[in-house]
Amino acid sequence: MQEGLCLRIYLSESDSIENAPALESILEICQKAGLAGVSVLRGIEGLGKHGVHTASFLGLSSHLPIIIEVVDSSEKINQALPSIQQVLPTALMVTLPIHIIQQSEE
Repeated sequence: MQEGLCLRIYLSESDSIENAPALESILEICQKAGLAGVSVLRGIEGLGKHGVHTASFLGLSSHLPIIIEVVDSSEKINQALPSIQQVLPTALMVTLPIHIIQQSEE
């Protein structure tokens, strides 16, 4: 087991950076930083500073919640974080201490 850090970035599908979807820009930053694992999770409903956003048949929202979850060593996450904060200065971000358990390939 290895100690690490999980960075969670909370966004909306409609968030953008320089006219491109924010999640694409963040994935590019993470890839350039050589981070081990990045997943993008799309929520079906969320409550944030702009109210409730939901995916219903009557009102398909383009403002559904997105969570980008990054897992790596504390050092690598902390090195990449300033670049992410620079392009997303107002986004909610949290870090969580984790234990990385790597499964061996059989």
